[in-house]
Amino acid sequence: MNLTLKTPRNIRSTRTQHHPHHIHNNNNSRVYFLHESHGIGDSVFNLIFFNLIEERIIANNILFCYFAKNEYIQQLTQFINPRLINNVKLFSLDKKPQQSIEMWINNPHFGYTFDCSLNSQCSVDYNNFYLNYFKHVLQRLTINANIQSILYSDNELLIRANAIPPEYKSVDILILNSVPYSGQYNYNKDVWDNYIMQLNSKFNIATTTKVDGVLCTFDKNLTIKDIAALSTHAKVIIAINSGVFPGLLNVHTMETVKQFFIFDNRCHYSFPRFQNKCCITEISMNDLNYYVTM
Repeated sequence: MNLTLKTPRNIRSTRTQHHPHHIHNNNNSRVYFLHESHGIGDSVFNLIFFNLIEERIIANNILFCYFAKNEYIQQLTQFINPRLINNVKLFSLDKKPQQSIEMWINNPHFGYTFDCSLNSQCSVDYNNFYLNYFKHVLQRLTINANIQSILYSDNELLIRANAIPPEYKSVDILILNSVPYSGQYNYNKDVWDNYIMQLNSKFNIATTTKVDGVLCTFDKNLTIKDIAALSTHAKVIIAINSGVFPGLLNVHTMETVKQFFIFDNRCHYSFPRFQNKCCITEISMNDLNYYVTM
C-alpha cells in the first residue's frame, strides 16, 4: 500500500479543526492520515513520536492529520511542538477518513506488534519495544528518519513546572496511581490507598487519582503535560504504566529523578534508576527517605 496521500485542496493552518476537509492547501509534499482509538496514553506516545522526528517532518514538509477521541484533543494539543504547528493537525476520531491508518502497537499493518513480542518472551523490554515499533512505523510510512531513543526533549516542561500551583512545587514523590485499563497491572486500590496515606504522613507527595487527604493532580485539574512538568522536579516517582506515564519519558525528568519504581506485569525497563515492583508495599520507607534526602 502506498501511504503517501495527496494533499486535500482545502487545508488551512489553524492548530485544530472541526473537520480535516475544512483546511487550505499548504502544498505539503506528503500527507498522512493516522488515528488511535484506544487510550489517551497511546496517543500521547504518538504525539511524542512526531516530536522525535521533528526535523525530518519540517525538512520534508510533511503533514500529519491525526484523529483521536474528542475528549483527548485538548490535552494532546499540548504535546505538539510549536515548530510543528503547521505540520501536525488534530481532529476528532469520528472525522477520520476511510484511508486513515491506526497508529497502535497492536496494529499488524506495521509488521511489529506488542502482543507478538509478549508471546515470544516472559517480559517485554519497554524501551526497546517502543524504539523498534517507531522504526517500523517510519519504514512503513517511508519516512527517512533515525530515532535513537524514545525520550523526548521539551524545554516548555521546565517553564510549565514553574507555573504550576505552588502546592505542587514542593512535591518530593509523584505517584501515578491511575487505574490501568489495559491489563498491564493487577491494581489493588485499597492496598495502594492505605500505603499512600502512610507515605503522606512522612513525605511531600502527590497522586494522579484522588486518595482522601492527599494532594492530587485532579485537585487543580492538571493535564498530562502538567504532570510531566511536575515530574521534572520530583525526586522519586512511583508509577503504574497507564495513560499519564508516556509524558514522563522526557530527558528532563530522567535527569532529575533519583529513583523510579514502576508497576507493570508485562514489561521491564532498561532506563537508568528504574525498578520493577509487584506491590507498592515492597517499597520501604527507608529507601524513600534515602532518595528524598540524597
